[in-house]
Amino acid sequence: MKKHFKVVYLFIILAVLLAACGTNSDQSSKKKESDQSYDRIVSLIPSNTEILYELGLGDKVVGVSTVDDYPKEVKDKKQFDAMKLNKEDLLKAKPDLILAHESQKATNGKLLNGLKESGVKVVYVKDAQSINDMYGTFEQIGKVTGKEKEAKTLIKETKSNIEKVKDSVPKDAKSQKVFMEVSSEPEIYTAGKGTFFDDMLTQLKAKNSFSNLEGWKKVSKEAIIKKNPDIMISTMGTSQKEYQSVIDKRGGFGDINAVKNNRIEAVNGDQISRPGPRIDDGLKALRDAIYNSK
Repeated sequence: MKKHFKVVYLFIILAVLLAACGTNSDQSSKKKESDQSYDRIVSLIPSNTEILYELGLGDKVVGVSTVDDYPKEVKDKKQFDAMKLNKEDLLKAKPDLILAHESQKATNGKLLNGLKESGVKVVYVKDAQSINDMYGTFEQIGKVTGKEKEAKTLIKETKSNIEKVKDSVPKDAKSQKVFMEVSSEPEIYTAGKGTFFDDMLTQLKAKNSFSNLEGWKKVSKEAIIKKNPDIMISTMGTSQKEYQSVIDKRGGFGDINAVKNNRIEAVNGDQISRPGPRIDDGLKALRDAIYNSK
């Protein structure tokens, strides 16, 4: 659970930083990449790592972030704290390619640019805030690594899997108002419009209770009560029982529809928060939570 909290914390911090510094992506990534192949790749965010493995480049990965945990082979890789990068440590890994997240320009841009001067290729992968954006990251990483054909295949397979999940949503189901709780302590955070979670809810024909907000936002208990969601879903890595215990301790929540109708749910946050090859599994888990089809 501590591991997952770190993932969620990094997820929120990176999103906030990206919003603060604007959403301009690395323009160099739009240019045609050289035919150079890379043998020592460092990936600084879990979704990029999962994409690399799916493209058949797992044996080329020599370093990952401290919150990487999938596939299981990453436990044997050198780990780097994506929020506190150390230039000397990175150079010791002798990478020829570093895949960073777009928001890391704000936190580590100077350091990463310094690595470029040392001859290391640094690519900022675009921030994916929708499933369509995610396909763009598949393409971007495929182009950089010379795996464009494999990336196209991955996109095709992922689209097919996602369509199957969408088609499985009950045709006669009433659209539910859903509150997504991405952090409970020290403050409650949720997903507004323009976020990956919001797009996933839309794909599943559900309504985001806080679609009036933009991005990842802190919300008060009073605001949640006022929104009166039909379903409350935790993405923090807790069990349904643990999340229920958290809700039970919040004064005034007894009048919320989700509480009155026992619709307090929990899903695997890693599956639904990482815009990568496993997103169809995350979408299935979210579908099951919303439509109570476990």
